[in-house]
Amino acid sequence: MLPPVDPAVLQRNPNFEVLYKDLCTRKLNANVSSRDTKKQRVHDEIRKTLQKTLTTHLSTHLLITSLATLPSKVPDLPPSLHPIIELVTAHLTNQICSSDREILSGDTAIFLDNISTISTALSTQLIVLAGYLSKIADPNNPPSISGLSSRATALHQTATQDLPRTLQASLTSLTNSLSTLLATHSSLLSTSIKILEQTQHGSLSRHTKSSADLQHTRATLLGLQAKTHTSAHPPPAEFVAALKEFKRCQKSGEKALRDRESLARRELELYERAGLKGMRDLAVRKEFLSNDVARTEREINKLERGG
Repeated sequence: MLPPVDPAVLQRNPNFEVLYKDLCTRKLNANVSSRDTKKQRVHDEIRKTLQKTLTTHLSTHLLITSLATLPSKVPDLPPSLHPIIELVTAHLTNQICSSDREILSGDTAIFLDNISTISTALSTQLIVLAGYLSKIADPNNPPSISGLSSRATALHQTATQDLPRTLQASLTSLTNSLSTLLATHSSLLSTSIKILEQTQHGSLSRHTKSSADLQHTRATLLGLQAKTHTSAHPPPAEFVAALKEFKRCQKSGEKALRDRESLARRELELYERAGLKGMRDLAVRKEFLSNDVARTEREINKLERGG
């Protein structure tokens, strides 16, 4: 088939649309070959003859193959016919020389005398094979043996004509969708670039910068107004005295905190000098003193209860 063309292109070019449809419908075949009615008729006759010959060849091959495997596939067949069938199969497949065929004429006559039995067994075997083919054609709903040929023809047409046509239509639709997607993506990128330009260098950026400058100016003005008001209106004497008292208390508290910090640092230095052994000795002495104090308190309590 011809490559797909965007419908928008066909709409913008009516003459090209007429030419494209004429090529697809009248001038070219589905495989893009030139359409010639006379040659195609000759080709159709040759195709039909070839199809018929191929069908005859395959049917013959199937019958010979089924006949060769008949003794092993049909247990009800008389054992006396097994070697006869094998000889006839070898004769049909040209495995026996022409000079030996006269010797086997008797076996051939026996085969022909029992042809009804052999044909019945062969028909049964072919029916079993046809059942397998029906299941392969449609596992969920196997067709009947009589409808197997039409089902095979339909499957062949679907696989060679309908599915490629559907695939080509889907490919055309996918190509058009991809073209639309690319156009939309291009438009999105253009809009994003414009927004970024406006944000960084355009009116939005200038507006944001102007707002920031305005807020900074307002803050500076408020600071100057506060300083002017403080200079023109000194605070009351009570407020100044309270601030001085607070400052003095803060200094004394800061001094006390520094003294406590220095004492804590000295104790830490003493602990570091004592080391792990000294700390253990102190812990033992503390435990001994704690026990001694507890024992003394118990004795005092006994004396008080006895008095």
